Amino acid sequence: MLPEELSLFLRKHKNKVFIYAWEYFTKRIHDELVRSVIEESQFFYVEINFNIIQKELHTSTDRSIFWEAFFDMLSMEKRHSDLCGFLKNDEGIAFLFVDSTLNTKESNPAWNRFCMEVEARTFFDIRKWAGVVYAEYPPKEFFAAS
Repeated sequence: MLPEELSLFLRKHKNKVFIYAWEYFTKRIHDELVRSVIEESQFFYVEINFNIIQKELHTSTDRSIFWEAFFDMLSMEKRHSDLCGFLKNDEGIAFLFVDSTLNTKESNPAWNRFCMEVEARTFFDIRKWAGVVYAEYPPKEFFAAS
């Protein structure tokens, strides 16, 4: 379920940021997977559960600072091919960074640039939070088999 404090930032940035609902986001993930297989490109996936944010940022003030920087960065990102969506049951938020480099894991350039900008504004390093899911698709083994 979406945290109550998030609604303020969603309203404020509604004309600048588009975050897919889970049902549509999964379809976009599937579309990107098909495209990546056909074109032998890849994408990088990051998933952050809202419980992780609650665990890492203990005060509502810290979470407000984080969300402000987070949505500012989402609205400023210039890689328009990247996607953002909510997780199932609105339990978190996820990103696709398309046309990424294989074997980058947490060192994905687009994800790092996003995180460094958020960190510069907040001093919170999302990449160090326990429980954040990182994955590359399709896995490098997929291309090695063909």
